[in-house]
Amino acid sequence: MPDSRPGPADVVVLDATVLTMDPARPRAAALAITRGRISQVGDRAEVAALIGPGTDVIEAGGRVACPGFVDIHTHTDLDLFSDPGHLLFKNYLMQGITTVLAGNCGMAEMAPGELLGRLDQTPPAVNFGTLAGHGYVRDACGVPAGAEELSGEQIDAMRDVLGKAMADGAFGMSTGLEYIPGLSSRTAELIACAAVVAEHGGFYASHMRSEGDHLLAAVEEGIRIGRDSGARVQLSHLKTDGACNWWKTDAVIGAIEAARADGIDVAGDQYPYTFFGWNPSIFIPGEHLAAGRTTLLDTYLPDPHRRRRIKEGIVDRIVRYHGGDGDLVVVFDWTDGGGRRWQGMTLAGILTARGLTPGPDAEAELILEMLPDERPDAVMGTDLSTSDDAVRRYLSLPYLAVCTDGFNQPWLAPCHPRSYGAFPKVLGEYVREKRALPLETAVMKMTSLPASLMGLTDRGVLRAGAWADVVVFDEATVGERATFDAPAAPTGIDFVLVNGVVVVDRRAAGDGFRLDAAATGARPGKVLRRALAG
Repeated sequence: MPDSRPGPADVVVLDATVLTMDPARPRAAALAITRGRISQVGDRAEVAALIGPGTDVIEAGGRVACPGFVDIHTHTDLDLFSDPGHLLFKNYLMQGITTVLAGNCGMAEMAPGELLGRLDQTPPAVNFGTLAGHGYVRDACGVPAGAEELSGEQIDAMRDVLGKAMADGAFGMSTGLEYIPGLSSRTAELIACAAVVAEHGGFYASHMRSEGDHLLAAVEEGIRIGRDSGARVQLSHLKTDGACNWWKTDAVIGAIEAARADGIDVAGDQYPYTFFGWNPSIFIPGEHLAAGRTTLLDTYLPDPHRRRRIKEGIVDRIVRYHGGDGDLVVVFDWTDGGGRRWQGMTLAGILTARGLTPGPDAEAELILEMLPDERPDAVMGTDLSTSDDAVRRYLSLPYLAVCTDGFNQPWLAPCHPRSYGAFPKVLGEYVREKRALPLETAVMKMTSLPASLMGLTDRGVLRAGAWADVVVFDEATVGERATFDAPAAPTGIDFVLVNGVVVVDRRAAGDGFRLDAAATGARPGKVLRRALAG
């Protein structure tokens, strides 16, 4: 509720183009914040009347003020407690992201209840919620990685673990169906688990079984899981992967539109890049990967016949997805068996530096060489295999939210730039430069849409009584600056507030980031739980 007590506001933003995302008042010129919540949205005079001796006055000078960005698809839970700096979420706050949802793609390092409990003791700088990773649920029940047909007892055990995760505050369940162990799961197993999510009012988020060759079947499976379980479906980082598959984009959109017309609640998210992050195992055909990493490395690859089949599958992907061009696959960071470190180089570049001739066969051998060094908590490179047309087509869908699919990587390099600039990239490149969508539509896809998909009622909107997560940006200069080789804060994000606390302030010295890793009590984020979401 609005603050009814008289007295000055803690923070006011004046002379702004306020995009509220509130249908009752879509635009305003100023807003006031008191005790962490929006206390007034209106014109300059009525908000300026709330200025007192201690009020922090932000003169927006015509800049856009909007709700803090909500990132519905992140991997920020991985390695979260390995460094105090990770709890600052600097690379998220600097691009205006004030709320993150972790636990995506079936990945998780601990139970949702344990994760959120630890964050209760050491609060983050952003508002933080999580999904329950399907991989974690399987592992917790002792289901072998390659198990396909599960017993009734195993399914019941998974449903029990998932029920507790939901009761502990998870927003839903995620799957990683191109990864171990998700790729071994049958649709019936996923429906049974998603039904538990539906009973608790959560949603089913899926990194689908395929984003390329079998994309249409993967989308249909996601739709079926939603129809048969009753859970809302979130199709994760939707893309059309591989030049040979680009024609499928319209068919994917048609399938989703038809499902929505039939009353199945299907939505999704995307990051605005034509390249994605990869680990070497993404190149391994699923039938060889399903039995698990240990079996792949210790049994399959030493077998000459099996190794030849695996390599043929990698070559096939490189040829069909990339036209055989090894310069379209970049290695972020890999140290080979000889101790030589390769950073930010393409597969073709590494081969050339080794005195070898690039080509699909040699590139497949290089991927196989990298495979034992793959880490579950980080990508090793990027794969340029979708098209800008597909990015634009998906970005035009009003029910697809913008996301980073990023990691909480405080200024590590090389890196995928999505962790540092996905949201400003949409505003700068796809709104201002390419005019692919209107500004207010883009802001909606970053704020009120993902908030509503999560079930958040007091975030993603600027109205009296809502939590004061706010971004102030310059629409003329906002944009991404990060590259593969060099992470960098975006341009044009001038002020960011989390629950009324100014955390990014371009008036300040340096990069404008106000938080200190040592100041554990100064992190203003809140731990979000589904049952208590707000």
